[in-house]
Amino acid sequence: MAKKKAARRKVGRTLYAGVDIGGTKLHTVVARGNGKILGRARKKTKGELGFAGVMARVVACVEAACKEAGISPKDLRAVGVGAPSAMTADGVAVHAPNLGWRRTPVAAKLRSLLGRPVVGGNDCDVGTLGEYVFGAGKGSRSLVGLLVGTGLGGGIVYHGALISGENHLAAEVGHMTVQVDGRLCSCGHRGCLEAYASKSGMGRRFAADLEAGRQSVLATTKGIDLANVRSGVLLKAYRSGDGLVRDVLAESARYLGIGIANLVTLLGPDTVVIGGGVYEALGRNLLPLVKAAAKKAVWPPASYKDTRIVLSALGDDAVALGALAYAHQRFH
Repeated sequence: MAKKKAARRKVGRTLYAGVDIGGTKLHTVVARGNGKILGRARKKTKGELGFAGVMARVVACVEAACKEAGISPKDLRAVGVGAPSAMTADGVAVHAPNLGWRRTPVAAKLRSLLGRPVVGGNDCDVGTLGEYVFGAGKGSRSLVGLLVGTGLGGGIVYHGALISGENHLAAEVGHMTVQVDGRLCSCGHRGCLEAYASKSGMGRRFAADLEAGRQSVLATTKGIDLANVRSGVLLKAYRSGDGLVRDVLAESARYLGIGIANLVTLLGPDTVVIGGGVYEALGRNLLPLVKAAAKKAVWPPASYKDTRIVLSALGDDAVALGALAYAHQRFH
């Protein structure tokens, strides 16, 4: 019995869980501190259940991943969480509109439910950390990450530390202005990068062009939501040579390149990683356009040579693994 207890204590010092809390899905990994994944689990978020209901589902997701890894949640050294909100240093989600949360104590609640140390961060921030520690940014000194999906988020890592700013809102890269008095963004401002480079921004142009009479397979695809077209649908339309889809994706890539040029000029990172569903599906097609636009807009021109612009290597695991890395940094 004593040997069994000692073994469990040893496991507890080496295994961590990382949780990605999304608007529609929960994704959990259990892994060693070096990123070797031993267990995974997914569940629907079901935000309509409210904060307590979602927290109960997070616990169930952690338990399922632990079961696949052959351990108990009590064997975890710590748990990291990424959520779609700015997060305070003590793990309070400031505002997660997709979940209806305001000032919700995510880390404290999970700590009480799981009985393990818990740390929380913004999903894009920890996703960037994941790429820095385990993914496409491994070996970098400084890294900027951009996640292109329904919205457009980002993160900054400098010498291993996440830069969240005094207000915990740093790296909201989707809301830097790239076109004065440009298109209306979901945030209420005009000309944001998100209004051009995200799926929601592209969706507004799809709708406007279709209404103006332009032809596209999007007009005849059943059940399509133009405000959030699935990346697989975009890939299929792109491969078919759909002119509207190709034009809009090319425009979004050029604007993303301009945004990256601004970040390179301001921060001088040695690596920029682009992730999210759009670039997981179409990254090989769009990355050359992104790079060309960034090279044209960056200043000084020589700084472009010092920065790698690459695609995410972690895919769907980026946020969960980044949250795990964040927990490992805090509690190893």
